[in-house]
Formats: sequence, structure tokens, C-alpha cells
Amino acid sequence: MDVGSVELRCPRCTSVRISSDLGAAYWNCRCGSSYYLRRCAECQAVSHVPYVQRDGEPWTCVWCHTANDGYREHGDPAAAVLGDLAADMATKHLEYPGLRVNPPMLAVTTNEIPGYQIVRVHGDVLGLTVRAFSSFGVRLQTVALGEAPGLANRLLGSYDQARARMWEEACARGANAVVGVRLGSTEVGEGITEVIAHGTAVTVEPAGRLSDEHA
Repeated sequence: MDVGSVELRCPRCTSVRISSDLGAAYWNCRCGSSYYLRRCAECQAVSHVPYVQRDGEPWTCVWCHTANDGYREHGDPAAAVLGDLAADMATKHLEYPGLRVNPPMLAVTTNEIPGYQIVRVHGDVLGLTVRAFSSFGVRLQTVALGEAPGLANRLLGSYDQARARMWEEACARGANAVVGVRLGSTEVGEGITEVIAHGTAVTVEPAGRLSDEHA
């Protein structure tokens, strides 16, 4: 099962955060709480562990409630990422209050999606990130190599982050697609670049399903 994002409810303040960064090794809540991801030695499923956990202290699996020993904040062999948690929930049919896996979201540059019909418009959505780049380093790479591959990779990562934030906002509004997607970047200061992804969040359904319902 493909995964688009994960809805995470903070056990401390109960606020919900939607994350599309499936490679993240931890997640943060607006209340200041943070949670690391660790794989249980007993059931092999991924749990979220509060950041206040101290090195060497046991942590309890949220699925099978087994106490796991040897927690380490850095270099822990049981460390996992958000994508691992989402995959476990999807393939093992795990359910936990406040955790939900969302299907992949369609994001297109066109105003329509072939084979789908827009049934609801949720409004415009925006993803933004600001990155600092060393102008001296860029010039040095360009002179030496003819291009700046390191900068290109950082820009690609910035676009991915901006797009992920756009998807998160769309998902939070109840959408399952974004149409009219546009990506852009602007230099807002010396060596500082703003990267934006924006579009219109919509709910779509397969065109055939709508035809069958009205047949």
C-alpha cells in the first residue's frame, strides 16, 4: 500500500500534525513536544518515543506494550523513520488513537486530472521554505565544475520540502488532490532563497464512479 502522509496526534496536547516527510526520524508538535521513532524488539512494529526519554532507560511499545531496553538518542540500532511507521500501520493493520495513514495525494500542474472529476474545491494551498546558500561556495563550484551540483541537490530538496508542506495543508483541509500546481523560487537576500509550491486543493473522484452513481 502506498502512503501519502501520516496524521499524528500529540499525546500531550492532542493537537494533530500531518506529515508527508516519510524520511523523518522524529516529529515535533507545536506545543514543544518531540517524539523519536523506534522499532520494537518484540513485535517489530515502529513506536513513537517521547524525546524526554533518557539514554539507557527502557521505552514501552505502543502496540504490544513490551518494555524495550537500551534506548539511545543517537546511533540507536532500533531507530526508524516515519515511513516505516506508516508502512507498519498499513501492512499490519495497526490502529492507535491519533495515528492515521493517508493515501497518496495527486498533485498536477493542470487544472483537471484525466479520469477524475472535481467534486469539491477547498481553496488555495501554499508550501514555503527559505534556505540560505553560500554565494562564495556556488561561485567556486561553478568555476571548478561548470555547474554547481551541490546547489542543485539543495534546491531540489527545498522544492520537495515546499511541495510536502503544500500537500500537508491540502490534506488538513480534507482534500485528496492539488491542481494547478506551480513551483517558484525568489532570492530574498544575499544568499537567501525562498522556495514556494502552491495550487488549489480539491477533492476528486474517479469519473466512472460518478457515472455509475447517477446511472
